[in-house]
Amino acid sequence: MRLGILGGTFDPIHLGHLAAAHAAVECAALDTVLFVPSARPPHRSEARASAQMRFEMCRLAVTEDAKFEASDLELLRGGVSYTVDSLQELSGARAQDQLHLILGWDAAKLFATWHEPARVQQLARIVVVSRPGAMEPGTELLRSAGLEPSRVVLCARPTPDISASSIRDRIAAGQSIAGLVTDGVARYIAAHNLYRDNRQG
Repeated sequence: MRLGILGGTFDPIHLGHLAAAHAAVECAALDTVLFVPSARPPHRSEARASAQMRFEMCRLAVTEDAKFEASDLELLRGGVSYTVDSLQELSGARAQDQLHLILGWDAAKLFATWHEPARVQQLARIVVVSRPGAMEPGTELLRSAGLEPSRVVLCARPTPDISASSIRDRIAAGQSIAGLVTDGVARYIAAHNLYRDNRQG
C-alpha cells in the first residue's frame, strides 16, 4: 500500500488540508492518507484546542472519504511530536507500506531545520504540494531546503488559500467559517465554543 502521512497541528483542520491530501493522492497514487495531529508541535506555539479535540475534528473531517483516516499516533506517544518518530513507528507497524510524507512548500522549504531530516527522507518519499502560479521548487531550491530531489514528488494543484489562524480570527470576531471547514468540524467548534477568545493568536 502507498500510504500518505499528513501531519500538523490541525487547530482546526480545514478544507485546505483536505485539498492538499486529495492532490497528493492524485500525484503520488496514494491508497490512503493518515491525518496525524501533533501532541506538541516542535515548530509552533501551543495549540488552542486540546490534542483530543484536534483529533476529533480530524476524525469528523475525513469521514466522507474512504481514502482518508485520522490517526492518534502522536497523541498516544505524547511529548514533542517529531515526524521522524512517527515515521519510524509507522515503518515498523506497517512494514509492507510505502510511506509518503505530504508537505506544503511553505513547510518543505524549512525541511533542513527539522529533527533528523536525513532519516525522515530514508523512511518516506516527500510529496510537496504547491499551488499553480506560486513558486514551484526546482532542483536547486529543493536541495537548498535539505531535500533530495530524487526522493521528492512535486505536486502543483489548485488548493484553497486557507489558514487555521485566519479561521480562529474569524471565529473570535463572530464571523462565519462556512466554506472553510467541513460542516461536521464547524458544528464541533460551535458545540465546544472553540476559538471564541483568540487573544493569543
